[in-house]
Amino acid sequence: MTLTLQLKPGRDIPITRGHPWIMSGAIASTRGDTSLDEADILAANGAFLARATVHPHSEIRARVFSTTPGDTLDDAGLRARLTLAIERRNRWLPTGPDGAVRLVFSESDGMPGLIIDRFARVIVIQILTAPWEARREALVSALVDLLHPLTIWERSDVDVRRHENLEPRKGLLWGAPLTGPQPFKENAWQFLADIENGHKTGFYLDQRANRQKLATWTRRLGKPRVLNVFAYSDSMGVCALQAGAGHLVSVDSSTAARDLAQSQYALNPDCDPSRRDYRIGDAFETLRSLRDENARFDLIILDPPRLVTRKDRMQQGLRAYKDINLLACQLIKPGGVIFSFSCSGLVTRELFGKVIEGAARDARRPVQFLDDLGQTADHPRKPNFPEAEYLKGFVVGG
Repeated sequence: MTLTLQLKPGRDIPITRGHPWIMSGAIASTRGDTSLDEADILAANGAFLARATVHPHSEIRARVFSTTPGDTLDDAGLRARLTLAIERRNRWLPTGPDGAVRLVFSESDGMPGLIIDRFARVIVIQILTAPWEARREALVSALVDLLHPLTIWERSDVDVRRHENLEPRKGLLWGAPLTGPQPFKENAWQFLADIENGHKTGFYLDQRANRQKLATWTRRLGKPRVLNVFAYSDSMGVCALQAGAGHLVSVDSSTAARDLAQSQYALNPDCDPSRRDYRIGDAFETLRSLRDENARFDLIILDPPRLVTRKDRMQQGLRAYKDINLLACQLIKPGGVIFSFSCSGLVTRELFGKVIEGAARDARRPVQFLDDLGQTADHPRKPNFPEAEYLKGFVVGG
C-alpha cells in the first residue's frame, strides 16, 4: 500500500513551480500506510504532482525528490541519483583525485536532506532528515561501490536534525579512521579540511569560485594590504598571499582556527610569516580597534558566520551585517575593494545589497558594486527555491 498526501486548494502552486517543500499546514488529507517515508503528492483535484519524502512530526512535512510517478528512493533509485550527481560534478567542476567537491547538494540534486562532500579520497556525509537516516547503510554501500574511498565520515552534528527527532551525530561510518585534517588540492593551492571538528563538513567548498576572484583582484591591486575578517583557516588569505598581497592581517576568535591556518600556510609557497599577521579576537572589536588606529587596507574580506538564523532575529542580524560593513567602509582606502558575504539563507541578495548601501551611506563613503559573488557550481540552485541560494555577496569598490 502507498502513502498519499493531498493538498489544500491553491497549495499546489509552489510545487508546480519547483519549490520542494510542503509544510504541514498545506496538507488537507493523508491516506494509506503512514509508516512509509515516501509519498505521492496530489493536488486538491486529485492530480499527481510529485513524489516526496515525508516525516509526520516535522513542520516541513514533505520534501519533493521527483515529479515522475512511481519514482522511489529504494536501493536502485538511490544509486541512480548518486551516479547522476557524481557524473554531473565530473562535467561541471572536474577536480581530479586529489581535489574536493560537493557531490550532493540536498534538494538541488533530488535528494532532500542529504549532503555529500569529497575531500580527495575521504567522503563526508551529512544526514539532515529521518528518511536518509533510515537509508544510511544503503547510502554507505553505494558510495563505496561508486567512489572507492579510503574513509566515509559522518558530520550530522547539526541541531536541525532535532526537528525530525534525530540527535546530532558524527563519526566513522566506513574505512580507515581519520588521522588529522585531510589535505586536498584546489587549483594551485593546497588546503586542509578539518573533517572531524571543523566548520560545516570541514571546509568552505562553496567559496571555490570566490577564492579565484579574490586572487584576480589581489593581482589587479598590486601588492595590496589585505584584511581577512572571520578568517577561520584563512584559505582566502592563502590565495591573497600567493597572488602577491604585500601584507595580510587575518582575524578570528578561535585559536584552533589559527592553528589550522598555520598548517595551511606551511603547505603553500609565498606565505612567509613576514607578510602575515593572524590576530585572535572578536571581529567587531578588532575592526573598531583597527579603525581607531587609523589602519587602512586595499582589500578587505568579510565572510561572517550566519548572522540571521531565524525570522524573529532578522533585524538583529541585519544590524550586525551593517556594523561590519560600515567598519569596512571606514577602513578601506580610496580605490580599494571589499569582498562582502552573507551565508544567511533568510537574507536575500537584494536585501543584503541594501544593507551594504546603508552602511556605506552612514560611513559617508560612496561605493560601487563591481561584481556579484555566490556559491560554486557544485552547490547548484533550483529555480523557484530561493532557500538553495544561501551564499551571496558583492565585490564593493570603495
